[in-house]
Amino acid sequence: MASSHTIVSDPFTVTFIRVKAHQLCRRSDFSRSDHDELQQGMRLYLLEKAHLFDPERGNIEAFVTNALKTWVAMELRYRNRGKRSESYRAVSLERTPVECEGDVTCLGAVLLEADGNRRTQVDPVSPVELFELHEAIDRAMAHLGPQDQALVTSVVENGITATAQALGVSWRQVANALARIRRDFEKAGLGPN
Repeated sequence: MASSHTIVSDPFTVTFIRVKAHQLCRRSDFSRSDHDELQQGMRLYLLEKAHLFDPERGNIEAFVTNALKTWVAMELRYRNRGKRSESYRAVSLERTPVECEGDVTCLGAVLLEADGNRRTQVDPVSPVELFELHEAIDRAMAHLGPQDQALVTSVVENGITATAQALGVSWRQVANALARIRRDFEKAGLGPN
């Protein structure tokens, strides 16, 4: 039987937790500052439920996926519970008066798009930045061989697990190939600054 530490420290688990936390932080009811807390909550839940894992009935990936889907559903339900209670009060942007430059106006009139972006922690991408990003991706893909191009495309479209299943290899082999490709990109100056 796998120990709780083995389950939580498994590379699939680490990646899955990071991805799920990132996905949740993109929702409007979460923020980037919740990322570490979400990851910690998922790890703790797995530690609590690790005794339920039976390697004879399934693999770690399936156990972690099901357990964390349950955790995410519970977390969303918990967060929404406060909104349904009587103590939750929404603020109307049109009915909330604020003073701005000596005049009283509604809150919606003084809020800017940048305020909304800051609140939801979204960084808008300009058309020029988007064009440059597409150019960089095209350059990076051109440096790859046909097999690596197909692998990257499949992972982007289907994810690591589905790509591994389609190729008849383990997800670890796909993850290792992606790590190799990432290092090649960085050597070519296409990695993070």
